[in-house]
Amino acid sequence: MSEVGEDKIYVDEKKRIAINDEIFTDENLEKLGLKREDLVEKKGVEVGNTFHLESKYTDALELFYSDEKGEKQSIVMGCYGIGVSRIMGVIAELLADDKGLVWPENIAPFSMHLLSLGENEEAEKIYAQLLEKGVEVLFDDRDAQAGQKFADSDLIGIPYRAVISKKSLAAGGVEVKKRNESESKIMTVEELLQLLKK
Repeated sequence: MSEVGEDKIYVDEKKRIAINDEIFTDENLEKLGLKREDLVEKKGVEVGNTFHLESKYTDALELFYSDEKGEKQSIVMGCYGIGVSRIMGVIAELLADDKGLVWPENIAPFSMHLLSLGENEEAEKIYAQLLEKGVEVLFDDRDAQAGQKFADSDLIGIPYRAVISKKSLAAGGVEVKKRNESESKIMTVEELLQLLKK
């Protein structure tokens, strides 16, 4: 269920079962063991489908099994489909803020966005250390202004941003900020590696 959803669904909150408006028939309610009077209308986002194929394909292929009495029985099939692009759309709608995306750590395309502000040699060493430890890193060593790099980092929404600059190195290491927090803090490379330990 989601307020950003465009689908109408009906939910049995006790059984935790929902049915989409598109297939809201007495026949399907019976199959699911649902009663109309127990259902509450909600909004939802369709990120996947369940297809109840019954025995349409197994019977056509003459694929059967024998039960405990040795009698031939049809095999009932179903399949499921999840739309990756739909999931990304829901993440964008639910988890973005006015600066851009805010990826959850468990599904983010990268764990760390490493930004070099004129300290490419040191940044490349840290980048190599992160990769060696299995951290998925997006490395930004473009010749661009700090503000542009920060704005792009927020827009992309990777969970952690690490900045290597003269200022951070003088303060003891790397300036680290979590995407969904406002404050950054200086960490040593060892502390950074510990933070991202898998």
